[in-house]
Amino acid sequence: MLVLALLVGGGIVAFVVSQSAGSDAPPEAGPFVTPPPANPAATFDVREANGATLTLLPANIEGDAFTATLSPGLTLEAFVPGLPSRIEPGTWLTFVGERDPVRNYVIRQVIAIRDAGAPGADGLARSPAGFTGVEMLSNPRHRPVLWGRVESITVYPSDGGADVVLAGPDGPITVEILARVPLYFVEPYDAPIIDGDHIAILAPAGASPAGADAILVSPQGAR
Repeated sequence: MLVLALLVGGGIVAFVVSQSAGSDAPPEAGPFVTPPPANPAATFDVREANGATLTLLPANIEGDAFTATLSPGLTLEAFVPGLPSRIEPGTWLTFVGERDPVRNYVIRQVIAIRDAGAPGADGLARSPAGFTGVEMLSNPRHRPVLWGRVESITVYPSDGGADVVLAGPDGPITVEILARVPLYFVEPYDAPIIDGDHIAILAPAGASPAGADAILVSPQGAR
């Protein structure tokens, strides 16, 4: 059995991942390869919201505040914190991390999508509006490092943690998620965008959300 330890920054929680293998002898470790960036996204802080008209400040590039009017009928999805107990079979999980000085993956957060579609060319599944949740990452060194669809889950009510089994490319992957993990869900959102929200669209950094078909919203106070 091959065991990989995934460490969460700050020592909040550790993930232990095991995957079935044809032999008990672990394979030779290969070179660490930083995963490529996710699809481009433009992110903004909402300075003022007046119905569909927003005053925005670009969040992932330098830029001045500007005003944009959103298209009617666009789809809103939320990026909100949640507990492992909300994960269920079929949920897509993406573990986001970065390399530490001793070449381990340090996990910074986990993203869950309960109604995700089929994985794309990059291996990641998306929400009905097309988001992976990675669009909300603010640190360019953070990348998806482990992902998969949940086959089964065991929740531990005593501490709020859970064991999840993911469908891996070479067999099941078991991941232990302890309580207090930074876990976010991408899910439908029916509240209006308000002052203080953080939003993302599927477009290059700096693009205006005017005319966007979908927006991912991190509500004020949710991150």
